[in-house]
Amino acid sequence: MEKKTIDWQREHKPMIEDLMPDHLSGNDLKIALDFAAYLRENKMKSTWTLNYAWKSISKGKPLYYIRLGWHWKGNSGVKNIKWVVTLYLNNMDKYKDEIFNAGLQDVIWADFYECKRCGDKCAPGIKKTILGKELIGICRSTLGMNRLPVNFVNPDETAIEQIKQLLALEKQAR
Repeated sequence: MEKKTIDWQREHKPMIEDLMPDHLSGNDLKIALDFAAYLRENKMKSTWTLNYAWKSISKGKPLYYIRLGWHWKGNSGVKNIKWVVTLYLNNMDKYKDEIFNAGLQDVIWADFYECKRCGDKCAPGIKKTILGKELIGICRSTLGMNRLPVNFVNPDETAIEQIKQLLALEKQAR
């Protein structure tokens, strides 16, 4: 399938399912399509926002972003990513007990949005205590917006289940 241009996407505002085959195949595609269907069924539909990027808004704030074919330029060079789901967990304090009871704290601590590409203004990020653990290198631009984005890069079935749990908790807290 031919990749759609930025202009084509801007004009058509495609559903995420329409462009997933451009970046995913096999089991990865099945997982992503099932997840997109889950989001729609649970009133967290993805809407096109940028070239190969979709988001969902809840109570006036981003709940998540999904990007396809993202190219990360970090300290270790360029990393090609098939897809990434970024959660915006603005209300973790309201459901921190549930996070610990479900064993999700390690996912949050491991996959927060680390400052690697902001340049001198932000890098190397700041320290902040999240769920009782000091995290180092959190991007200032995200904290300035009062959120801690958590990235799931090329999520498998286990990661998708964790995402679903965290989305449900965040949505309920809002």
